[in-house]
Amino acid sequence: MKIRKATASDIDGIAFVHAMSWKTTYKGLLSDEFLDAITVEARSKRWIRNFENPNKDEVMYVAEDEAGMIIGFANGGARREPDLYDAELYALYLLKEHQGKGLGKRLIRSVAQNLLEKNYSSFMTWVLVGNPAIHFYHSVGGQSVATKEMKIGDEIVEEIMIGWREIGVVGD
Repeated sequence: MKIRKATASDIDGIAFVHAMSWKTTYKGLLSDEFLDAITVEARSKRWIRNFENPNKDEVMYVAEDEAGMIIGFANGGARREPDLYDAELYALYLLKEHQGKGLGKRLIRSVAQNLLEKNYSSFMTWVLVGNPAIHFYHSVGGQSVATKEMKIGDEIVEEIMIGWREIGVVGD
């Protein structure tokens, strides 16, 4: 398995992973109607916009299998809502069949290391309550910090902020 920086030519693979991961990760946490409406095409349009207009210092990495197929990705950059943390993991997704193999840890470390090199000192992410990935983030050194409600589709859901006071320890 290979981790590398993403390029615009990876958009279709990233969109596929993004759409499929939402359908498996959030099953039972979000309505079936909402999840069924998620398409690779819509996610692809979102990622095209993202690559054309990235946030400050944004970086993205992809995970590839032996055949070169994108099976996961992570991206992060400057914190979108300034507070205690100056950097943010915007997304980390792996296809379900590739979870639990250490790729998530390698992806989050890659993003954190890149941001550390850009002089960011702390790191955080938001995770939907009930998402089994909460345990993953704690296992790579994150601490639950706060919660907030947000609207996804027609539902009000709760998210947990997981943070690292020192970006250099992410994944250790």
